[in-house]
This record gives sequence, structure tokens and C-alpha cells, in this order.
Amino acid sequence: MTEPQTGSDYLASLDDGRAVVHDGARVERVADHPAFAGAASTIASLYDRLHGDEADALTTVVDGVRTHAFYAIPRSRDDLRGQRDAIRAWQRTTHGWMGRTPETLASVLTSMAAHASSYGRFADGVRGTLARDAAAVTHYAQALVNPPVDRDLPPDEVGDIFLHVVRETDEGVVLRGAKAVVTGAATAQRLLVSHFGGEVQDDDFAIAATVPVGAPGITLYTRGTPARDDQPLATRFAEHDALVVFDDVLVPWEDVLIRDAETMLAHNRGAVGWNARLAFQSATRLEAKLEWIAGLAVRATEIMGTGELRGVQAALGEVIALRHTVAGLRDAMIEQAGPVGDDDPAGRAWGPAVEPALAFSALAPDAYGRMRALLQTALASGLAHLPLPAGALADHPDAARLLRGSGGADATERLAVFGALWDAVASGFGARHELYERSHWGQPERTHVGILGHARATGRLDAWQN
Repeated sequence: MTEPQTGSDYLASLDDGRAVVHDGARVERVADHPAFAGAASTIASLYDRLHGDEADALTTVVDGVRTHAFYAIPRSRDDLRGQRDAIRAWQRTTHGWMGRTPETLASVLTSMAAHASSYGRFADGVRGTLARDAAAVTHYAQALVNPPVDRDLPPDEVGDIFLHVVRETDEGVVLRGAKAVVTGAATAQRLLVSHFGGEVQDDDFAIAATVPVGAPGITLYTRGTPARDDQPLATRFAEHDALVVFDDVLVPWEDVLIRDAETMLAHNRGAVGWNARLAFQSATRLEAKLEWIAGLAVRATEIMGTGELRGVQAALGEVIALRHTVAGLRDAMIEQAGPVGDDDPAGRAWGPAVEPALAFSALAPDAYGRMRALLQTALASGLAHLPLPAGALADHPDAARLLRGSGGADATERLAVFGALWDAVASGFGARHELYERSHWGQPERTHVGILGHARATGRLDAWQN
């Protein structure tokens, strides 16, 4: 039986000559660089769990290949429940702080492979891509968004910046241009390159492909999120966003997935169900994040002695309600699930239900920001009372005052709890996460307009009006 890569396999794969420029300086070895080592080590630990005591709960076997359960094409609600549990097990390890764990883009690859005939002459390549990446549980970053310039113009009129095909060869297509906000690209193994945003009319701009991060001609530009050694989240989970520049990068034909505007439009409109499947994974990740924050916040109020204040209790209850809402919408995606597309009914792929997926995509952009505001109010000065890390105060003459415990917690626990919450809601890392969650589904207006359009297209509005 073929087994997925291990943590050491993954770390070794990052030493592929990739061109990464961080804060203006070239990075020699990503896995050793202070900005990336924490995230790389965390991802490596996830791979090792696929081979440990939890392997049976995290994996499944497809055609003799053991893979993460989310890399399998679901055929029933029970399959979706099993995938939820496998995603949840990984996400609770990272507390939902990493948006690009290795199973994330299986949402797209499995949806495409389940409906490979939709991709015409690239159908075999779509199937082959899933087979290859399921075997390895490849760690992907998605390169979908165009840089924020000239967005008042159609994408194919910004050829000096936006990614496009400059020529075809017998070996493949040659790509030139840039993609922005490529989260976690520096520690990924491959990029899923596609287009999302304004509709393209020119086939040369309607390109989807998978590309190794270390491919010749690719340069990643990342910007740092400053972190102190005592910031437990930033030092372990920081996924730096990247601007990725393609300078005449050759992509072999077997890695090309879409090459025309009509197919790209159908793909982005959800014809194969990848949008709902991505919402399914994202909701499970956000569930883990919110439940970890809620548990830590309750402990913080116990330590401060404010847990019995009615206003504090209301704020904590609202944070927990956000977690429940996210989890409930995700489970509704399962309970209302059904076959997707027009494939052979005997072998149809099942996808999460679209309506709760759309509802989640409308809720999620504001959930993290609301949680952050609630905790900044409820915890108030408790977040700011972190003069120095505990280790730096051990021999200080004021240590007895500064390191005093409270509420049944010793000084070490008190500083650890508030240090983690500071990182989550008040540091640069926390601020970046609010931007990430708010931007995860693109422009909120686009999401809401899409929900209205879906209600019209499915006859919901007609039924309500009649």
C-alpha cells in the first residue's frame, strides 16, 4: 500500500531551490528561516500524524493508496461525516490558525476529478492530478487573486501584470504575470493556479494549472508579521501572504487543468461543487479556532475574577454562539447534501449542500471581527498587562508582584493564557487574521449577490412570494 509523505519528507521537499524574498532579503532555506520555520514545523507534525496512532481516524484507502480522508471523493453523507471528523482532528491540533493546511485544496481537486469530463481535453490530467496529490497529500497554496491594480478593467486588458499564457509549446504552456495574496506559498509544495474575480473573455487569461513552488521562473515575495519569542501563535502558525511572480514559467501539459474562458466561468460558478466543498473545510477550521478562543477566554475571566459579571458572561456567550453557528451550518451542509452534477447516478459524487455553504460564506467574514471586538471589551486591560515574558522576570526585583498568580492560576498559567489571547486578538498576528477571515471569500457584496441569485435560480423566491 502506498503511504503519504512524512514530516521529514515534507521538510526536505522545501529545499528545492525555490526563490523566496522575505522583507526584501533572499531566503536561503525556508525550513530554517525564523519567519517560516514555525509554520513548516507545524505542517510537518500534521504529516507525521498520518502515520501515528491517529492514522485510522485521519485517513482512508482509495485504490490501494492511503490518503487523508478529505482527498477521497465522497459518495454519501457518511463519507462527508468521516471527512468532517478527519478535518476536525487536524484543525484542533492547530486550533484553526492555519488556513492552508494540506487538506484544504483537496476541496477543489476532488470536485474537479469527480466531474473530470467537464474539463474536456484536460479530463485525464484532472484525474491524474488528484491521483498524484492524494498519494502524497500534497501541500498546496492557491494562487487565484490578481494583484490590486486596474480592477476597473477586464483582466485580459492588464496583461503587463495579470497572469496569462504567453505561448504554447510541445511541452506545455508558458506563464507570465503575477498572483497576489497567495497565503502560505513559501511553505507549500505546489501552487494551484487559477483565476477568480472579474470574468475573463480571452482564453490566454483563463488558465488553471498546478505548478511546483520551486519551478524555474517563479519568485515569491513575502512580508513579515513581527513576532516576539513569547507569542505562541505567531511563532507556530504564521502563514505569510505572498505576491508570486511568474517569469516565463513552463507548465507541462499534464499539469494544465483549464485553458478556455467558458470552462473557467462554469468552474468558478460552482458547476462541479468545489465552492461548497471549500466552505465545508473552512467552516470546520473556523469551528476549531472559535472553540479554542472561547475556552481560553473563559479561563481568562476566571483568572481575572470577572467571570461572574453579567456583561462579561454575555460577551462570552456570544463568542460561543458564533462557534455553534459555524458548526451548525457545516453540519447542515452534510445533512442537506446530495449528488452533484449529471454523472452516472450509480457513481455520483456527493457534495455539501449549497445553501448552508452560502450562508456560512456570508457569516464568516464578520465572525472573527465580532469575536475580536467582544474579547477586547470583556478582557480589556487584562490583555495589556503583559510587561515581559515570565522567563525575563524570574530574577527581577519586582518578580513577586509581576508574576503573582490569580483566580487559582499560578503566574506561569496567567501569563500563558493572556499571552495567547493577546496574540489572537490584539497583536499584529491577530489583526492579520481578522483581515484573512474578512477577505477569505472575496468581496462580501459578491457573496450576498450570489446568494440572491441562487435563491432566484432555484425557485426559492418564487415559492416564498407565492
